[in-house]
Amino acid sequence: MISLYIGGARSGKSGLAEQEVMDIALPTTYIATATASESMAERIALHRKQRPDDWTTAEVPLELAATLTESGADQSVIIVDCLTLWLTNQLMAKRSLEAEIEHLCQTMVSLRCHLVLVSTEVGQSLIPDDEMSQEFVTASGLMHQKIAAIADSVNFCLGGLAIPLKDPAKASSQHRKPDSGKSTDKGAI
Repeated sequence: MISLYIGGARSGKSGLAEQEVMDIALPTTYIATATASESMAERIALHRKQRPDDWTTAEVPLELAATLTESGADQSVIIVDCLTLWLTNQLMAKRSLEAEIEHLCQTMVSLRCHLVLVSTEVGQSLIPDDEMSQEFVTASGLMHQKIAAIADSVNFCLGGLAIPLKDPAKASSQHRKPDSGKSTDKGAI
């Protein structure tokens, strides 16, 4: 099962994703992708303090696919917060963003654990006109589309609420043909 929580900055997506993980109540690995810059230090400390003590934490700014493979045991949960920061780290390391996204998606579909992902939607605000910003926004949009396509559940977060965009319970019922009440069996009387 792959769940994606996507939304703007401070939309409540991390808290909603963490609540899903707590509701599952399986051994959990929390993968943090942020680098401990001065501006992020306070938020990182707050997130660490809020996490349950029994969660294993891994700080992984670049090698996310490898860490997922190492941590993805059956009957476990992995939460990744945040994919957009991971993508930023890839950009700053001058890696091929498309190749890294593709590798990450291939890794995700091979896992047998419950995977909960958090990512920031950056394409709905003003986008700076410089080349690096344009490359990042394009890659971020591509990443979100690819992950949403393989995810079982996708929620857009706004004001601390999760708005379901892709719900596994509804998806299975949408593939059934509606019952018109008429029998299609030609032999029926």
